[in-house]
Amino acid sequence: MSWRYALKAYVTNPETVDDGAMIYFDDKVSIIKDSFAKSECHLLVLPRSTQLSRGHPTNIIDSKFKNEFEPYIDSAINYIFKHFQEKFRIKKGDDNEPNWEDDILREKDKFISKFIQIGIHSVPSMANLHIHVISRDFNSLRLKNKKHYNSFNTGFFISWDDLPLNGKKVGNDKDIETKYLKNHDLVCCYCQENFSNKFSLLKKHLELEFNKHFELR
Repeated sequence: MSWRYALKAYVTNPETVDDGAMIYFDDKVSIIKDSFAKSECHLLVLPRSTQLSRGHPTNIIDSKFKNEFEPYIDSAINYIFKHFQEKFRIKKGDDNEPNWEDDILREKDKFISKFIQIGIHSVPSMANLHIHVISRDFNSLRLKNKKHYNSFNTGFFISWDDLPLNGKKVGNDKDIETKYLKNHDLVCCYCQENFSNKFSLLKKHLELEFNKHFELR
C-alpha cells in the first residue's frame, strides 16, 4: 500500500491499530501521534467520516466542521500542554532567573498562543484528511530537510484560525510547492534569523534554541 494511505487504518479501524500512536478515538475522530513527528509533540486529528476523510481540507473545512471538531482540537492541545508540563521546565540563566517566559508552562492560553500551531497543509501529502496540532519547536530527528520545515513555517501551512477559506483560491499545487517549499528561505521560528537554504545550520540552531529555553525535569 502506498505511503499516502498510511493513515487509513486509524480512520477505518482504529481499534485494530496497536503501534503506540493512538491517543484517542470515538465514532467521529481519531487523534494520533504523527509517526514522523516534526516537533517534540506533533499530533494529527483525523475525522472518521468517509466523506470528510476523502475530501480536500481547503474545501471540506467549513464553519460547521470547525464547530464539530473544535473539542477534539482542544483535546489535542491539552495533551501537548500536559506533555510539556510533565517533561520539561523553563531553563534558568546564570543569575538563576528564567531566560524565557517562566509562565509559559503554567498559563495554557499563553502556551497555546506562543507555542502551538494548528492547521492544514494547502497541498496535503497524505490521502486522508488530517489536522496538525504541533508544538512550535521543530526540534525533531524526523525534521530532515527544507521541505519538512517550510511546510509548517510558510504560507504552505494554513492556520485553523484562517479556515474556512470561503472560496478563496490558494493556487495550483505546483505553484504553491514551488513558492513555499522550494523558493522560500528558511527562517527561524524563534528569532526570525534567515538561514537562506542552509538547512543544516537551521537544524543546529533550532536545537540550540530549544535547549536554551527548556530542560528536562
